[in-house]
Amino acid sequence: MSSHDRNATPPEVARVFVHTFGCQMNVYDSERMLQVLTESSGRTRYEATKDPSQADVILINTCSVREKPFVKVRHTVGRYAQLRKARPSLVIGVMGCVAAQEGERLLEREPAPDLVVGPDHVARLPELLEKIRERRRPIVQSDELSVDGYAFVPGRPLANQGIFAMVTAMKGCDNFCTYCIVPYVRGREVSKPMAEVVAEVERFLGAGAREIMLLGQNVNRFGLDLPDGDDFPTLIRRVGRLPGLERLRFTTSHPKDCSDELIACFGEVPSLCEYFHLPFQSGSDAILSRMRRGYDRARYLDRATRLRERCPDIHLSADVIVGFPGETDADFEQTMDVLDRVRFGSLFSFKYSPRPGTAALRFGDDVPPDVKSRRLQVLQDFQATVTEEVLKEHEGREVQVLIEGPSRSSRKEGVFQVMGRTRSNFIVNFAPGQEQSPDALTGRLAHVRIDRALGHSLAGSLLDVEAQGK
Repeated sequence: MSSHDRNATPPEVARVFVHTFGCQMNVYDSERMLQVLTESSGRTRYEATKDPSQADVILINTCSVREKPFVKVRHTVGRYAQLRKARPSLVIGVMGCVAAQEGERLLEREPAPDLVVGPDHVARLPELLEKIRERRRPIVQSDELSVDGYAFVPGRPLANQGIFAMVTAMKGCDNFCTYCIVPYVRGREVSKPMAEVVAEVERFLGAGAREIMLLGQNVNRFGLDLPDGDDFPTLIRRVGRLPGLERLRFTTSHPKDCSDELIACFGEVPSLCEYFHLPFQSGSDAILSRMRRGYDRARYLDRATRLRERCPDIHLSADVIVGFPGETDADFEQTMDVLDRVRFGSLFSFKYSPRPGTAALRFGDDVPPDVKSRRLQVLQDFQATVTEEVLKEHEGREVQVLIEGPSRSSRKEGVFQVMGRTRSNFIVNFAPGQEQSPDALTGRLAHVRIDRALGHSLAGSLLDVEAQGK
């Protein structure tokens, strides 16, 4: 080290707290925010904190897919703004999809933020925060980068890297479903070059990850915009061969792009888990057409059937919207029919809410709120029964569980429990045994017998666990 370096003024330390709303893509983006800040070589040295009251910078990574998360964001901004009474220099940034959607308009309604930054500009965070400190005026950076000018942040493990890691394979969406704001806030489809995806996965595996989830707003269209001809099944096979990878998952897929070749990967790639999230949104062809989904119910049911033929134990989950403009009782019954036919292991269901800038706004919102609520309750009650039956089918089975740590239920009847997930993505709680330290079990594979099904999880008994260090 030179004398100049030794005599240099040490960088200021700023603690960063990130509050994340929304999907796995947002979680991944939040990790990249911390990564680019903690790796920054500027005047300020950034450190992550889990305590917002001790933070010098609070970044709120937002979701605008539905109205309720957007409302939560506004309340969250106001709550954190109260911390300025004790820390006047606190910098508050609104990141992600709400920032991209609202831009300057956000500051008109919410004066508290110093920074409004869309998801395409995560790499510029250190620079933008320095500008805030210099001039203490709000900065808005919400315009979308062009496809040609887009560059992914090369993901690297954070200091607290665990056994799971998410890796973005592509971003954006070209579908423009009439209810969906994603293409407007996340931009057009851009695939990360395959070599970069593989290198990123290797970095996470080298840091101790055992399970990888490949991400994209429409992940099964990966590679279609790349010149080398590699597609998503090719990526699955390539990543699936990497040493150290125990489990591989992906989300989110689109039914119209769910190819036979992708379905063939199940059972062919040993690390690819028996779980597939495949949104169907509605079981009515008329509503699917108004949604501009690009497939009909027959196509969706065919994909579900082929997945079950290929992988009988697969756990299928989906998203569904009730109360879309023009939805009749007959349309809703078609949706219920899909639930009955497919028997999803889990389901994410929502009432339609108009989103600014989407084509569905011109349809009006003609399904009364009480009808939406009633339909959603009918759907959720039915799905609860199916989920209970699917979980009940696991009783008596012996399953492999990747242990994540202590159970949320903590102590039951004086016995400390750990929790993990099956390959098919069901939660299992079980006692670790007197000789086993719960902390030492985290990240290891266990062989568990399922004793009983609970409301949304499974309870079991530990049979054996892999040796430490495998």
